[in-house]
Amino acid sequence: MHPEQHIDTLLQVTQEAVVLHDKFPKGRKHLLVVSRQEGLDCVKDLNRSHIQLLKNLQALGEEWVQNLLNEDQSLVFRLGYHSEPSMRQLHLHVISQDFDSPSLKNKKHWNSFTTSFFRDSKATIEELETTGRVQLYGDEHSIQNLELRCHRCQSTQGNIARLKQHIRMCKAPFPSDLVHKGYLYTWK
Repeated sequence: MHPEQHIDTLLQVTQEAVVLHDKFPKGRKHLLVVSRQEGLDCVKDLNRSHIQLLKNLQALGEEWVQNLLNEDQSLVFRLGYHSEPSMRQLHLHVISQDFDSPSLKNKKHWNSFTTSFFRDSKATIEELETTGRVQLYGDEHSIQNLELRCHRCQSTQGNIARLKQHIRMCKAPFPSDLVHKGYLYTWK
């Protein structure tokens, strides 16, 4: 990872990671915590030797969540990885759950953050600790075929415009499994 190539979006550089604004944010706040370790492109490349790296990326992502929550206490965040990322080099998404962005344009964008295609950071670390690898479930390619469902109330919406209108108004609680497992970050 060459931070100097991303100077316009760069937020922080550490020994292990580069933090930058996502070029095409899918929420009001959307950052990437990009690993600087060569040869790590996606979660399939991970094994037990990467657990500490992932914990460090998680901690850095959580620091940025707190910074962003200090700016806007109404936001809710989730941290995770795409099963099959759109760019090479392992990166952790730090994304607000409002999904209020003009860059959120299609079913693939939506489903890549609201289905099993999006792997929560904590769950990924736990899976590596337990099994030594990250298991992909085979449905990663089918996200374009899935219905557009609200990530809160699970109601089906016919198109992305209708979905975006719905999520602006939806006040349903977040799914209890995300809450109970600590996958959501809010102002405390």
